[in-house]
Amino acid sequence: MTEFNERFNKNCLRNCDRDQRKTTTDDDICLITRSVTDDLPIRCVGEWSRTKIYLLTQYFGIFSTGMKGKWDGNINYIEICSGPGRCVERSTGMEIDGTSLCVVNHKAFKYLKFAFFFDSNKDVVNTLNSRIEKFKINNAKAYYGDYYQPDQICEIILTQINQYSLNLIFIDPTDCSLPFFTIESLKKRLPHVDFIVNVAVGTDFNRNILQVLLKTDSYKEVTKKYINFLGNKAFFENPEIKQLAVDKDSLGLRNAFREEYINSLRGIGYQYFGQKQVKHYYDIVFASSDPKGIDFWDKATKNEYDGQRTLDLF
Repeated sequence: MTEFNERFNKNCLRNCDRDQRKTTTDDDICLITRSVTDDLPIRCVGEWSRTKIYLLTQYFGIFSTGMKGKWDGNINYIEICSGPGRCVERSTGMEIDGTSLCVVNHKAFKYLKFAFFFDSNKDVVNTLNSRIEKFKINNAKAYYGDYYQPDQICEIILTQINQYSLNLIFIDPTDCSLPFFTIESLKKRLPHVDFIVNVAVGTDFNRNILQVLLKTDSYKEVTKKYINFLGNKAFFENPEIKQLAVDKDSLGLRNAFREEYINSLRGIGYQYFGQKQVKHYYDIVFASSDPKGIDFWDKATKNEYDGQRTLDLF
């Protein structure tokens, strides 16, 4: 048994392109089929999602195990943009557990005080709670949470845990729309927190960035979204960035965008960073204010997910 809890879903259409998914999914939730494991909704994903799930779960295992004897047991996991817990790979029709269920099923989960899962889709929240309830645990729950309203998310968290707990927050949006003030608010209300953020450069950023930089007047709203995501205008005010666009250097733009995001994290007190590119789809950025965090990250990223590797439960 792999830790992805893999099952074949024969009703998946497979290989739906982006236009087809406009009618076969709603908020990435498949409208054609439901999970073969529990008949609940599933999220349509690309096969590269396994790499992200593997990486996150590797880090979670190392982090939770490494901190289990510290902080008086006040260690928590928080996930924003959690999804319903089960995914179906559109290229193969294989169902797998998402990050939320992989965390809940991890043997290091027992070291947590609490696990919070937030999503802005109420149906998704109800679905994930139905799945969590089957494990008969009382220290994990999904909540409705809009990442444009981080104070509300923080209030929910602080009803369950001590403000000065140690927290790992994974943020997994599908595009670059999560505003940086959400990161700032979480850091302010939960001082001891490490972040793992999916910087989704392979979606709208990849499609839009050349036009945003070269045809600014026609892309004001998209530009505003990216400025809010980065937390500053420096990327768009740098003449070297404009030259990268003129040269159509997509990789250079991607790297510069990610580095500017890391600069914003430095501005709120983070000193140690890791990053992992997942093909051309997204960059996973890690931020910690403690050198132990980067030690954990280096261990978590030491082995590549090779398409066959099962999750290494520490």
